[in-house]
Amino acid sequence: MKRKMIAFIIVVAIILAASFVIKKNIESTTNHITSKKGNLFSNANKADDSCCVELSHGKLSDLSIYQLKSTWKNQESKNIRLRDFLGKKVILAMIYTNCPTACPAIVGDILRLQSAIPKSNLSDYRFILVSIDPQRDVPAQLEKFAKERNLNEKLWTLLTGSNYQISELAQMIGFKYMKKQNDTFQHSNLITFIDEKGEIKNQSEGLNQNINTLLSMSGN
Repeated sequence: MKRKMIAFIIVVAIILAASFVIKKNIESTTNHITSKKGNLFSNANKADDSCCVELSHGKLSDLSIYQLKSTWKNQESKNIRLRDFLGKKVILAMIYTNCPTACPAIVGDILRLQSAIPKSNLSDYRFILVSIDPQRDVPAQLEKFAKERNLNEKLWTLLTGSNYQISELAQMIGFKYMKKQNDTFQHSNLITFIDEKGEIKNQSEGLNQNINTLLSMSGN
């Protein structure tokens, strides 16, 4: 009888010890998972915060030209990224300064549009000309072009970049161009209207466009 009692006590002791060990392992595992979960949420919040700081106007869509990370040179030889214009209504054209006919007409249309926009609203806009002729349209040439046409440097930005950058932007906005043997270009006559988040809202194809149509496309 005593042997049975002793055996019973030993079995109970073993069961209790095993239960204690299992409980400790479960608590340790739970705490580890909770800690990892907390870190994940903490990191996620940090990522969200940095996103919101950088893109104060909301997350960019895949259609935004500001997804392009390339750096350009403006007419003052300063580095410019397209997303530097985030929050502005952008009116963009791709041109080259040695163009004899079409490009001056496109710039003329944009200048007429600028004059039609109420002065109180002009600070909401930026006018961008992107050269498709980077070999000749260096910053000094772009600056000369801007001065000859009295382009307001506070509102107008002229950009030059690599052939790859130009091709990448052209594809994104649907602009077509081809260099010919005599250093002229065959190209679209396109004015692109871009909203505050970098998405294309309207495009005008052709020269000497109706000013009321352009004004409507600009968001005024």
